[in-house]
Amino acid sequence: MRRFIRRCLIASAFVLSWLPVTSWALDFRTFFEQHSTPMWMLSVDNGDILEANQAAEDFYGFDQLEGMNIDQINMLTPEQLEEELKRVAQAERNHLYFRHRLANGEVKVMGVYTDRYKVDGREVMVSSLYDTSEFESSAERHYVARVEEQVDLQTQQLQDSRQRTLWLAMGATLLQLGVIAILLIVLLRLRRSQRENRRLIKELSFRNQELERLSHVMAHHFQEPSRRLVSFAQQLSQQLAHKPSLPKADENNEEMLMATGFIERQARQLKELVSEIQRYLSLDIRPKPETLEPERVIEAVCHRDPELAEISRAGTVEIPQRLPPVEADAHQLKMIFRAILHNAWLYRDPDRSLKIRITARTLGERVQFRVEDNGSGIAPEYRKQVLDIFSRLVPHNEQYPGTGMGLALVVKALRNVEGHIAIEEGMSGGTAIIFDLPRAR
Repeated sequence: MRRFIRRCLIASAFVLSWLPVTSWALDFRTFFEQHSTPMWMLSVDNGDILEANQAAEDFYGFDQLEGMNIDQINMLTPEQLEEELKRVAQAERNHLYFRHRLANGEVKVMGVYTDRYKVDGREVMVSSLYDTSEFESSAERHYVARVEEQVDLQTQQLQDSRQRTLWLAMGATLLQLGVIAILLIVLLRLRRSQRENRRLIKELSFRNQELERLSHVMAHHFQEPSRRLVSFAQQLSQQLAHKPSLPKADENNEEMLMATGFIERQARQLKELVSEIQRYLSLDIRPKPETLEPERVIEAVCHRDPELAEISRAGTVEIPQRLPPVEADAHQLKMIFRAILHNAWLYRDPDRSLKIRITARTLGERVQFRVEDNGSGIAPEYRKQVLDIFSRLVPHNEQYPGTGMGLALVVKALRNVEGHIAIEEGMSGGTAIIFDLPRAR
């Protein structure tokens, strides 16, 4: 009896395919709507229920099946349902088993015969449905097997996903721990560096204060003994020169005059050396930059210094073009030009007239000066040495006086404005001093 009923359902589901086209077109609505088997038409594209007969409405119990989507009834996942519908659409399978949920919440295992047809000019899937519980348990076993297969597959996928998530979490945690460890190390080093910087700043401040005090001590305490030595040596020389001498004392007076002359020269050298050291230490004080015209600074330097005034009047200093204005401390810029010009005058060539040429060019935010002369020049191997403190290439004497501090003062003054200095060959084998200063804004 059961087999007979099943065969009748199958025959009713596929009778459409055996009817002539015109007959099917005329009788389909009557057949579809009045058939006692639940039937519906589904959209091929999205699974919407386009139409359902009265038997389907009565069986499922919903107010209106039309407009619902199959996934609101079918208990498969959307992915599984989409895969089954694709198989039907591609005519791979037309007999399916699904669990359907009725309106009252009851779950039925339904057998579904589905084929594609063209109804009213559109492609649809026409399904005939039956409750498998009225026939045999094999359908239930088939469906349960499919469900278990899907559950096993989803469980394996879930486990794989959890395993990947676990590894990713562990990797991210290790990466975070590594980053935290690196940050801690950097932080500890930074704190040590900050403590060391504070200590160095404190030590540097103390050293600067010491140098400033030493400068004041030199100004007031070292200069005074030097001045007194010079003064008393001069008085003693004058007394010996005007004192009536006896024949036997002439030789002794001459020796005493030589001694007092030596004391006076050494005292003057000591006084000049103390002054130069004081000037060197004073360069540690932060300069006060201002916009200056180098030509006016050079003119002021030559006017105040008797030796430089002489070469200025003689037209020795040549400035072919206007020198660009610079941003510098006026006192220090005067000291730079005075030291360079004085060295050019001091170490001039006795066999030719002294010539000094001063030129400049703008290089970005800097102005590069070139002061060259035709004097005796400096050999290449000594050009760095003469920039050191107390450096002299010739012994101190009346022809070449000085302390060896001139270019050292220039170097330190240039460092205050991040300037550089170099020595090259000048005119006719003389000396060329090249240095740079900030360009005036």
